[in-house]
Amino acid sequence: MKKRYICILPYSLSYGGVFIDCKEVIANYWNFRSSTYKNGINGFDEEERAVWKQIFENSLASGKRLKVLDVGTGTGFLALLFAEMGHEVSGIDLSEGMLEKARHNADNMGLEISLFHGDAENLPFEDCSFDLVVNKYLLWTLQEPASAVREWKRVLKPGGMIFAIDGNWFDPRPDRYIKRMLYGLAERFAKKNQYNLIFKKSYGPIRNSLPLYEKISPKNISFLFSETGLMNTEISPLLEVQKFQRNRHSFSRRIFENNSIFLISGQKN
Repeated sequence: MKKRYICILPYSLSYGGVFIDCKEVIANYWNFRSSTYKNGINGFDEEERAVWKQIFENSLASGKRLKVLDVGTGTGFLALLFAEMGHEVSGIDLSEGMLEKARHNADNMGLEISLFHGDAENLPFEDCSFDLVVNKYLLWTLQEPASAVREWKRVLKPGGMIFAIDGNWFDPRPDRYIKRMLYGLAERFAKKNQYNLIFKKSYGPIRNSLPLYEKISPKNISFLFSETGLMNTEISPLLEVQKFQRNRHSFSRRIFENNSIFLISGQKN
């Protein structure tokens, strides 16, 4: 008998006669990945954190202590980075496993952050609560990215900023697709592809319900920001981070994978 998933949330679909709760699938996958996931090429490597800090320091007014919300905080990479920079930080994530890892990382680093279990598209915070909302590698995995951005804007104070970091992970162009295939074969040969297989098994049935799954680009996110009423949208290609990461990737990844990451910022009136 096929397992039948109970639809608890309004974000569900039918796949092969089985009802799938997309939010539950996403939470379960990231709960599984929480034990090994590193949000950064080397997790919390001091040298990598210094590269990121310099980028944010150049983008923010110096000397001001901000209230920061990290949406989809995962293991707490951005939340702890901003806490290290002296800001008051909250993080929220759909995955309890990721939140537990973030708490562990905060304890190890001697930093204080407030962590909440919740949905990026339905935040449990009052209007105008934060100076800055940040997220890293999140937009591609949202079912309603426009609703999410509107929520992030809602909790911002007037003049507050959103920083969204993402990359062209699933670029469908033939040259990028071929490189991903070759990289996957190289990883399979090295017997390191178990997480890729579990990822495909989890996200395969729901990928068509994620509008930005294969459409993450600076152009599309800039349009999304403008559509939701954010002003002064800017794009940064994060060249310093990409250079740092390329120098530390495996040989096969440097040859076959050519992802680019970027930061999109927007401001609330």
